[in-house]
Amino acid sequence: MVAAAETIVARDGIDALTMRRVARELHSSPMALYRHVRDKDELLVLLLDRLAERLPRPALPVDPRRRLMTLWRLLYDGLDQSPWVVEVLVKGHLMARSVLWVMEEILAAFVAAGLTHDEAAGAYRTAWQLTVGALTIRHGLARTAASGRPRFQLSLLEGVDPATLPNLGAVARSGYWSRPLDDYDQGMSALLDGLLRQASAAEGTP
Repeated sequence: MVAAAETIVARDGIDALTMRRVARELHSSPMALYRHVRDKDELLVLLLDRLAERLPRPALPVDPRRRLMTLWRLLYDGLDQSPWVVEVLVKGHLMARSVLWVMEEILAAFVAAGLTHDEAAGAYRTAWQLTVGALTIRHGLARTAASGRPRFQLSLLEGVDPATLPNLGAVARSGYWSRPLDDYDQGMSALLDGLLRQASAAEGTP
């Protein structure tokens, strides 16, 4: 049943996943599925768990900051392989038990870097928002490119009048807006520097 759900989502997108579609994929009836799962949300949790179990468990660096970069890149790459997962997770009420070890390791690294547990949770949330935002934009741009539609945003940014908007004009002249969106590591690195600098400053406060 979970394999059938994954096939539907990979082929047709998350909006296509219904109990009826899964039943049709299995040549069964929707009522038969309800003997195994309570509803679509429970099926989604099983599917999220199935995907989270595929995350590799790499050897983690001892240094907390390097450990954090490794773990966040692991999450980013895993989510990038299944864009629909981001759509499910941002709704905020479902998650996979199989990913809890990653969260534990991230919190542990923040604590090892000097944050309290509450500060570590806040830092986790902030870094999670960066990750989800980066993936949402990346996947959105990929869908636009696949559709063949022109990017109005790009033409607007590249066509600004540098006399009235000199900073936007300077960026437009550099061609920055047309470059591939591959700056996640740079953004996460800068964010972690800021979060960990706060912890260092707090430790130095008399």
